[in-house]
Amino acid sequence: MEKYKILLVDDDPFILQSIAVALEQEGYHVTSAADGKQAVELIEENSFDLVLTDLVMDPVDGIGVLKKAKEKDPEIVVIILTGFGDLISAIEALRLDADDYLLKPCEPEELSFRISSCLEKSELKRKIK
Repeated sequence: MEKYKILLVDDDPFILQSIAVALEQEGYHVTSAADGKQAVELIEENSFDLVLTDLVMDPVDGIGVLKKAKEKDPEIVVIILTGFGDLISAIEALRLDADDYLLKPCEPEELSFRISSCLEKSELKRKIK
């Protein structure tokens, strides 16, 4: 099985670490970014199958990360993760083609399920094309 490459973006080191460890245990190859600015640089230099990004960060927020990822590769899967869920940010993220939107804290099983389901959909789209 090919290892999926995930870019994990969160300005909370504890969340970054705990999610990264959980995803690596599931067999994903995880690259972590401590903020949106670092994430944008990583997106420019590498290719990822999925970006899991926090919404509220400075200087570049999750929407900025989402836009950059989709600009580089419209097929990339982007999941927004936020502790400050409001309808407006959810709608904006989905309008900008986010693949999913999750509230923190979320159960590891829920996160795992959403990631694998988004990656499956992405695989199907690729096969159709």
